Amino acid sequence: MSHPRIRRTRRIGGARTPGPRTPVLLAVPALVAVAFLLVPLLGILTRTAWGELGAHLSTPGVTEALRLSLYVSFGALGLSVVLGVPLAWLLARVRFPGKAFVRSLVLLPMVLPPTVGGVALLLGFGRRGLLGPWLESTFGVTLPFHASGAVVAATFVAMPFLVISLEGALAGLRPAYEETAASLGASPVRVFFTVTLPMVAPGLAAGAALTWARALGEFGATITFAGNLPGSTQTLPLQVYLLLQDEPEAATSVSLLLLAIAMAVLVALRGRWTGGANDHTQRGSSGIGIRSRKEPAEHVVAPDGATAPGRPEPKPEPEPEPEPQPAVTRQLVPLHAGITGFNHLTLDADPGTTIAVVGPNGAGKTTLLRALLGLTPRSHAALRLGDVDVSALPPHRRGVAWVPQDGALFPHLSALSNTAYGLRAQGASRAEARRAARAWLDRLGVGHLAHRRPAQLSGGQAQRVALARALAPDPRLLLLDEPLAALDQTTRAQVRHTLRAHLSGFGGVCLIVTHDPVEAVSLADRVLVLEDGRTLQDAPPAEVTRHPRSPWVARMLGRNALAGTATSDSTLTLADGGRLVIADPLDAGSTALAIIAPEAVSLHRTHPEGSPRNVWSGTVREITSLGSRLRVLLATDQGPGLVAEITPQAAADLGLADGTSVYASVKATEITLVRT
Repeated sequence: MSHPRIRRTRRIGGARTPGPRTPVLLAVPALVAVAFLLVPLLGILTRTAWGELGAHLSTPGVTEALRLSLYVSFGALGLSVVLGVPLAWLLARVRFPGKAFVRSLVLLPMVLPPTVGGVALLLGFGRRGLLGPWLESTFGVTLPFHASGAVVAATFVAMPFLVISLEGALAGLRPAYEETAASLGASPVRVFFTVTLPMVAPGLAAGAALTWARALGEFGATITFAGNLPGSTQTLPLQVYLLLQDEPEAATSVSLLLLAIAMAVLVALRGRWTGGANDHTQRGSSGIGIRSRKEPAEHVVAPDGATAPGRPEPKPEPEPEPEPQPAVTRQLVPLHAGITGFNHLTLDADPGTTIAVVGPNGAGKTTLLRALLGLTPRSHAALRLGDVDVSALPPHRRGVAWVPQDGALFPHLSALSNTAYGLRAQGASRAEARRAARAWLDRLGVGHLAHRRPAQLSGGQAQRVALARALAPDPRLLLLDEPLAALDQTTRAQVRHTLRAHLSGFGGVCLIVTHDPVEAVSLADRVLVLEDGRTLQDAPPAEVTRHPRSPWVARMLGRNALAGTATSDSTLTLADGGRLVIADPLDAGSTALAIIAPEAVSLHRTHPEGSPRNVWSGTVREITSLGSRLRVLLATDQGPGLVAEITPQAAADLGLADGTSVYASVKATEITLVRT
C-alpha cells in the first residue's frame, strides 16, 4: 500500500507545472524539524516587551557591552582574515605531509565545547600556560581577563568558518586561471591578489560574514578565558547571561538584537554558505555565478562595461570586424628542449616555426605543454629559448605564454584589462599597458569589444582576446592547447584565419595541440605525433598526410589504417587475423601500415566481379554528410572496420541506409604501405 504524497508545482514562464510528489514519510519529519527550530525564535518574538525595547537597549550596560562586542567581533574577523586566508590557500592548493591533521585542527573548534576551548586557551596562552609567560616577559602582553583575550577566544571559535568557506571556494576555482596568470609573467603573490582573491571573493565574503557573526555571539570560550569584566570583557552574550538573573525582559530584548543581527547575516549570504542555487545561475564552490552561453543574458551592457541586472541584453546589430593583421614580434627565438619523465623526446625548432602536436588521448600532449611551462611533476623539460636556459626558472619568469582550451579569461576583468595583464605583470605602467593591449585587440579584430567582460563575449571573440593576451607580453614561446576545440565550424574557420594571419609574423616558436587535421595542415609547419609520451613522427604536414606512421593519425586524417605483417605471397596479415592483398611486396616478417583512402573503397550490393583482390562483406553502421559527398562507416563480417566515401547519387542507387548489407572492395594498387 503506497503512502499519500504531497504534490509540488513549479512556475515556468508564469505558468505552474506539476513537480515531483514529496512522500509524507519524509515531509512530516521535515515539518517537525522546521517547527522545532522555529518555536524558540517565536518564543523570543512573542515574549519581547516591544514597548520597552528601546529603553532596554539604551541602558549604559547594554551599550557598553555592544561596543565591546563590536570591538571583539571585528578584531576576531581581522585576525581570522590575516591567519585564515593563507591557511585556506595552503589547504586548497598545496600537498604536504600532515594535511589531514591540519584540516582536523581547523575543524576542532567547531565540535569542541566552547568552555573546553576556553580551558585550552588558558593552558596555552594563560599566565601559567605554554606561551603565556613568554608573551608577558617578551612583549608585555597578558591575554586572560583582557579585551585582547576576548578577541583571541572569539578568533579561536570563529576562524574555522572562514577557512572552510574559503577553502571550498579555492577548491572550486580551476587552477588554469592561476597557471595562465603565471605564464603571463605574474609572480605567485601577484596571482594571489589579482586573480585568486577576486575570483573567490564571494566565498571569502560568506566566510567573513559567518566568522563575524559567530565571534559576535561567542560566550563559553570568552567567559572561561577572558572572564566577565564590565567594560573590559563583558560582551553582549555575557550581558544576556547576567540580565537573565535579575531582568528577564531586558535579557529577551538583548537576545532579540543578537537574533536580528544573525538573521541579517544569513539573509545577506543568500545561500552562499549553504550552497543554495537560484534557478538562473549555476554556482561553483567558489560562489561565482557561471552562465551558460546558450542561456539568455540577464544583463544589459552599459557604456563602461557595467551590467544592469534584471533586463535582457538587447541583441546588437552585427558589427564588421577589422581584418586581423600579422604582428611582428621583437624577438627571433629558436627552441631546444629535452623532455624526460612521462614524455621522453627532444624538440628543436627555428624561430617562427609552428608545430602541431597530435596523438590519441593519453599520449602526453598536454603534459608536454605543461612540462615546457614547468607546471607538472610528470615530466621535466630542459628548455633553452634562444641563448637562455630557462629550465630552472619558475613559470612566471620563463617567457612562455599559454592559452588553455577555453582561454581561461579572468571573468572579473574586461577584455582590455585581460590583455593588459601580462604587460602590467612585467612592470609596464597602466596607461602604457592599456595602450599596447588595445593595439593587440585591434590587430586581432576585437578592439571594439575592449570594454566587455568574458561572459559577454562569444566563443570566437573570447579566443581572440585570449590570444591577444598571450601575445601582448611578447613571449618567446607560445603554447596553444586545443584553442579551437570548443568553437562551432563557422567560428572555428574565422579564428583559424586570425591565428594563421598572426603566426606568420610571430618570431618565437608556437606549439598547438589539436585533434583537427585541418588545423594541423593549415596552421603548422611541422606535425609532431606523440604516442605514450614518445615521438612517433615529426615531419611536415604533407609528409604526415601522405605517409602517416600511426593508425590514429591516419584515421584523424580521414583514412583507413590497417596494421599488419608482410608474408612471402604479397599479402599483409592483419592484427585481427584477416589478410590484405598488396601490389608492392615487402620482406616477409616486416611490419607495415596499410593506408587506404576512403575514396578507394567501393561499395556493392552483390559480390563484385573482376579486378578487386580485397573484398569484405559487411553492414552499414552510419552515414554522414561531408560537404558534397557522403561518408559511410562499415562493420565488416570478417575483417577491419572501413570508411568509404561516395556521392549522394551512388548512395541512392545502392539504396544505402543504416543496417544495409553491402560488399566493400579495394584494389591492391590503391593501397599505400608505410613501414613501421
